[in-house]
Parts: sequence; C-alpha cells; structure tokens
Amino acid sequence: MTTINLEFPKSETRLAGFPYGENVYQSQAKEKISFDEKITIIFPDQIEKVASSFVQGFFANIVMEIGYKGIEKNVIIKTKNENLTSSIRKNIY
Repeated sequence: MTTINLEFPKSETRLAGFPYGENVYQSQAKEKISFDEKITIIFPDQIEKVASSFVQGFFANIVMEIGYKGIEKNVIIKTKNENLTSSIRKNIY
C-alpha cells in the first residue's frame, strides 16, 4: 500500500483551484504512487474545506491511470472527519 501524507502551510485551511490541485499532485503524490497497489491519501487535520476544483485537479491524473472504478476500489481518502472525506469522494466525479 502507498500512503501519501499531503502537506500544506499551517495557515491553509481551505483548498481550491484545479491548477493548485494538479500542482499538489505533481509535487507531493506523483512520484510516490504505484497504481499496482492500494493508495491512501491523507489530508492534514487543519484542512476544513476542499473545493471540487482542487479535487478534480488533484485526481485528474489518477482518473486517467485507473479510472473512476479504480479509484472506488483502490484509493482510500482520510481527512479529519467523514463529511469532508465524503465531499472529496463525491467531487472526484
């Protein structure tokens, strides 16, 4: 299993923007991901909101590699609460 602990400045509590999502994927996740195993993506506890634009930017390459079904089966998202996790999952589509 691959675990990716995303890191953001402590003052950053909300994430937004497709380009920002792509940038975070490229700089923090791309080199660590192996699509042959399960992937756990952990958002730090200070993150309170994640806009759909950020989610779609971050997951764009993952969707191209394994598709939506692959994400459902092989990607675990962890956040500080279930509502935020559910919101991120919903916004991938």
